[in-house]
Amino acid sequence: MTTKRTQKADVSTHSISSTNAGLIDAHVFEPAGGGSSPAQGTIVTVHPWATLGGGEHNTIGLARQITSSTSTRSSPDQRNIRQEGGWRVITFSLKSNPLWKGGAVWGICSKHSYEVQQTVDVVKWASEKYGPNNIVLLGSSAGAPMAGSAMAQLMKQQQQQTNNNSEILAYVAVGYTFGKFASLGFGRHFSSVVTSSLPKLFIMGEGDEFTSADQLEKMVHKMRANGTVDVEIVANVGHFELESPSYDRLVANVVLNWLHKVGVA
Repeated sequence: MTTKRTQKADVSTHSISSTNAGLIDAHVFEPAGGGSSPAQGTIVTVHPWATLGGGEHNTIGLARQITSSTSTRSSPDQRNIRQEGGWRVITFSLKSNPLWKGGAVWGICSKHSYEVQQTVDVVKWASEKYGPNNIVLLGSSAGAPMAGSAMAQLMKQQQQQTNNNSEILAYVAVGYTFGKFASLGFGRHFSSVVTSSLPKLFIMGEGDEFTSADQLEKMVHKMRANGTVDVEIVANVGHFELESPSYDRLVANVVLNWLHKVGVA
């Protein structure tokens, strides 16, 4: 499958009520094309840790690339057929644990429960507004572990409540922080993605400063016992480079191709 850029996506602004953080500002990027075809699903992004300077701005460029691209697939007779509909993408401003609640230290000790709950709330809002069973979680850098824990929490709720509509189709991590030093802050999240049976994609720069290719492969090896896991290593790229706007289009294409490959697009 190939992707190409088309016209700009439509963007709308929403205020989402969160259990622990009040109102969350979110932006919904609809697929380009003026709504002529329904979206295939919704990708909820989780940006890098706000405590280290991450913010919604880290995911807006990627959202624009995903929603302003169309994808084509090859038919048995080798003709290219345009896929109907694109992916809707949601970006939002993730609030970190406030100082009066213990700040970054308590955030780490509590598995960033403050941020994880906000992510859960955004996914639930998306499933109610746009329909259940069609959501992909995409986390960048430290946002990837938080998204993984939100995925586990949502799946647990689904098992307990048969009428829960926040089903996650797949999980994507860009620059997951599996490294030894990074594990001091985010190691408590690892089991959420290791034990999950959902299809998972890990995109990482070859020169990532937090996680080596060997460290990633060791974690992925554990995950493959539970389901489909794929890895995309971007040559000659570091952790922060992969987060930069220069690589938004590359990451968007990898994500779209992979979603088609695993059968959710």
